[in-house]
Amino acid sequence: MKHKILLLILFSTLGLVACKKPLKEVPLDFYSPENAYTNKAQFQSALAHIYLNVRTNFYATTDAASNYDMLGYDVDLADNRNATTSYIPYFNWNTLNADNGFSSKWWGNLYGMIAKANTVIDRAELPAAVWSSPEEKNAIVAEAKFLRAFCYHFLANIYGGVPLVINETKVPKFDYTRSSQEEVYQLCKSDLEFAVKWMPGVHKQTGGRAPREAAFHLLSEVKICMKDYQGAISAADSVINGANNSLMQNRFGAFKNFTFSGPTYKGAAKPYGDVYFDLFQDGNFNWVQGNKEAIWNIEQDPNILGGDNVDVNASGGFFTMERWWGPIPWTVKDVNGVSNFLMDTLMGRPVGTLIATKYADSLIWRFKGDWNKDIRNSAFNVQRTWYYTNPASKFYGQPITEANSGAPSVFKVVCSPQFKKVVSAVHYHKFQDATSKQWHDNGRTYKDWYIMRLAETYLLRAEANLLNGNLGAAAEDINAVRRRAQATPVDAGEVTLDLILDERARELYQEEFRLNTLMRMGKLAEYLNKYNGYMKFNGYTADAHLNKMPIPNSVIQANKGAVMTQNPGY
Repeated sequence: MKHKILLLILFSTLGLVACKKPLKEVPLDFYSPENAYTNKAQFQSALAHIYLNVRTNFYATTDAASNYDMLGYDVDLADNRNATTSYIPYFNWNTLNADNGFSSKWWGNLYGMIAKANTVIDRAELPAAVWSSPEEKNAIVAEAKFLRAFCYHFLANIYGGVPLVINETKVPKFDYTRSSQEEVYQLCKSDLEFAVKWMPGVHKQTGGRAPREAAFHLLSEVKICMKDYQGAISAADSVINGANNSLMQNRFGAFKNFTFSGPTYKGAAKPYGDVYFDLFQDGNFNWVQGNKEAIWNIEQDPNILGGDNVDVNASGGFFTMERWWGPIPWTVKDVNGVSNFLMDTLMGRPVGTLIATKYADSLIWRFKGDWNKDIRNSAFNVQRTWYYTNPASKFYGQPITEANSGAPSVFKVVCSPQFKKVVSAVHYHKFQDATSKQWHDNGRTYKDWYIMRLAETYLLRAEANLLNGNLGAAAEDINAVRRRAQATPVDAGEVTLDLILDERARELYQEEFRLNTLMRMGKLAEYLNKYNGYMKFNGYTADAHLNKMPIPNSVIQANKGAVMTQNPGY
């Protein structure tokens, strides 16, 4: 597909102006490359467009499960079962090649955002840009450099060495070469060190925009990749020991007094939830809402234009994690053929596609015998028992079981556990179910979502402490997260990278970019072999070369002026 140049022809955000005769015009009444970057408001608008790309590319591109391929889908956290006994591959790990759709999608997405960030950075220095002070300019440039580093760190982790494009691209270019992975990390480090000097703290930043703490958080991860473990610890310290962030220890926010009468729909409503439950409730995601753990989120505002609702998709917004990531017990028929139906407000409307793997469902929760102790595994946060909600069924209000289900062969799939963090406790009621007449959100996730949260900063510092040889400090970082979860503390001698990955799965399921984490650690192939359902079911073995994605063939073929080398094994 030679016409798909992706990286190789990167135009400025507003494009190039072409004409047959050379003209020198300065448009006065519409935006053009000449007048679109002249004041703070215009630069902030350009940054807002990059943030929109972050929300769209990582969470809300389309109404499909593929929105969540960075989050552990078809890796070690979630298998595609599609409400069947089969495993449906997304990556096709055993035959993955350089024409893979994921590889080309993310190459294009990430370089597209980098191109926009480069435009902001370069044009901020031009005479046409009018600033009230150097500090005003530096704050804008710092935010753009953070976003550029955010994109480049994914490229380095996923592909290894990649071309470094650090200026606005104004003409077609066909002779890119790959810089080393270390050089890419070095650019990230340089950008982030500038960012932490000039970005506002989370207490001063607008919701949805990254604060200084996000830059320190990312700098900690980048320095781990560079094997500068003490530097990574210091960067994490700036967040953990700073004045603005702390782990939430007690019930808080809009749902701290929430009560619920389900799932049996019999009896009075009872108090429901815990502090971990509160972290994921609508209205609780932002620092200004009292959540001191929040660092950087995507923003969802379904009641305003552009807030990701019917203005972008007639069925609701494109942030559809609730729809695609969870079982489908609301469609179960009992042994008498009576249909269950949508009723439980704490279930949502998933379609049984992405199902928790055995690793995420059970293995990680057996650690230290904490199954009934760790609040992240409580019934408030992981639902494992489902109920008949149709009063016409003789089993109304009773648990759905393999024995009373009309399709026992798929019972374990359609009634598998659901992590409740993705479901809104109270839905927006924009759509009505045809059978039950209950109002729902059509599987849309209208609440905000974390990109970075302080619990992950602790686990990054734990990783850096482990690799720096301080197992005691690593254990203490892990235990800060575990104590909040009321889980049994770990000892220094128990700390390994695998333990940290397990703790990340327990704490950050559906939040962390799990694929990125495994690839930067060089552990993707290992974890596919241990926990990926499709690979295990079919007897495939993942080769170590899968720890890096292939450079897209379309990029290699279009790069006529130089050799774009391919990663080994592809």
